[in-house]
Amino acid sequence: MATILSQGWLFRRSCYKLAANPEGETGEARKSQIGKFGGRSGRKTSRKNKVKVKDLANALGDQRYCASAKSYWDLHFSNLIRKIADDVIRYIAPSLERHRGCDLVDLNPGAGVWSRKLHEFLEPRKHVMMDLDAELYKPFLSDLISKDNVELLPKSGLVWKDLLGMLHTTLSDQQEISQKDTPSRNDTLLVTANLSMFPKKAFHGFDSISSMVLYQFISSISTSTLFQRYGLVRMLIWVNDEDKRRLLPRSTNRRKKSAFEVELSCEWVHEVAGLDAEVEDRNALRDEWINMESACQTLERMKAAGLSMPKGRETLVYSKLQGEPALLGQKLAGARPPSLTRPFKQELELLEQGLSESAESSKRLKALRQRGKYDQKDALMYLGLLQERDTVAKLAVSSPTEFERANAAWNEKIDNLTKNSRNEFNGIKDSYHLFRQSPPALLWDRRAYEPLSAKGEEFFPNAPTALLDIQPKAMHPVFRQHGPNSSRSGDMSEVMLRFWFHHTLLPIQKAMEGLWGGFGDLFTECPSVRDPSRGGTPMTGNGALTVRAMNADQWAEIMEAWMNWPFRPSYTQMLGRLVEEVEGDGDEEDTKSGATGLAL
Repeated sequence: MATILSQGWLFRRSCYKLAANPEGETGEARKSQIGKFGGRSGRKTSRKNKVKVKDLANALGDQRYCASAKSYWDLHFSNLIRKIADDVIRYIAPSLERHRGCDLVDLNPGAGVWSRKLHEFLEPRKHVMMDLDAELYKPFLSDLISKDNVELLPKSGLVWKDLLGMLHTTLSDQQEISQKDTPSRNDTLLVTANLSMFPKKAFHGFDSISSMVLYQFISSISTSTLFQRYGLVRMLIWVNDEDKRRLLPRSTNRRKKSAFEVELSCEWVHEVAGLDAEVEDRNALRDEWINMESACQTLERMKAAGLSMPKGRETLVYSKLQGEPALLGQKLAGARPPSLTRPFKQELELLEQGLSESAESSKRLKALRQRGKYDQKDALMYLGLLQERDTVAKLAVSSPTEFERANAAWNEKIDNLTKNSRNEFNGIKDSYHLFRQSPPALLWDRRAYEPLSAKGEEFFPNAPTALLDIQPKAMHPVFRQHGPNSSRSGDMSEVMLRFWFHHTLLPIQKAMEGLWGGFGDLFTECPSVRDPSRGGTPMTGNGALTVRAMNADQWAEIMEAWMNWPFRPSYTQMLGRLVEEVEGDGDEEDTKSGATGLAL
């Protein structure tokens, strides 16, 4: 139990230093570092990595820059074309109304297509743009920066020194909240940022500097730093399409530590627009009936809010449900055999279309059909086990004695499964459990609307990009204590979650015992873990609630039990103990999300 922390602590320290002065050292080293953050200094770029200014102007339908003597740019962030910006503004207009007349902070506006549309709608009191390439983009922004309430700063919004300087000097109408007060929504400030880097390059252990900045934006919610020092400030952030999955996973397997911390700190994270795919991730599948019921519930929420998807922007599932309205309002997950969109099914479909008549194809077709039959048989068995689990759980209150017998019998059935079948069923069970509680644990399943379908060619360069709408919430007090002058419960949570999400298959009680000897005895102090009305389950053994099926409220209860435990170790003792337990053991995504624990 000692590994995640030493590695996590060293990583945390290095990221903390980077966050405090992310542009690096002074002098020439600093200039070079700024270049890595999307600027022009200290970076040599070959012609093949540059783009023609004329191509950008043509893509945007804006010829004001074509006459420039500088024919090539070293472009660092994607730019939107006008059509996607128009559609997004119209789609989320109802929720933007509360920000009319606000202060608008705009990071990396680029050519300003999105910035201009947002400005026209919001009519902000003050609009502050930060872009290290401001001089290059000025011709595109001339009409916008000519307004008295618009300011363009030729500085990087990704360098904390510059960003904090801007906050202190330009947002004079904003009032900082006290660290002791429970934060509330601040609709008088809105932040938008373009973090969709092109080309995407690794940076200090992250996929890119954008990934690190995004995680630090989320981290600032619990510490009330950066923009969140003025209250709970909404953020509209453009990211590389693949980055959205880390904050907004659509399956249990993709629900890593970083995604869980988003659930702790955000009222919602909506994907407003993004790349649409029939199968989001074949390596992290969940029952298609969960996906379908989730979409049905979303369409019902959209209907209640008077929302509909614009023509040409419909997602595949939205279009499918328009043709199958009978599915709306039905219980689908847990009522129909689980269905996973496995890769072999796509191959089987192609072979059944008769695209090849060779002997080898015929043999392969026969093998895949046989596998399909086994798959259907397993699905029926899994459905029976899911339904039996629900029935047994209800006996815990009405007939405790009968529950003990039925619970033991159900566990015996799971024990008798083959290892692969048992693992597969447990994945289906945990996905079902996360979805069926009220509200669903995954933020994706709580979405207010389906994301607009965006295509790579709607951005320049043509890199798939997504827009995330992030609304912070007032976190449980136990997660807001950071630093040496506090109880450090928030710091403890970050440290403990590192261990927790390296052992996602453990039942909660065993995971508690694994954190520190004797802590498992406090399992009874966490009643929500066994309370079905709060996302728990009375089942034991194979049916017990696992780490990956835990919700945010249950973690808050566990943390409260920890902080009230007289035998709990100090923060530094925890770091030393857990340091060797998880070193080299972790998921790459969890390691790269180390910035979520920073106290900027």
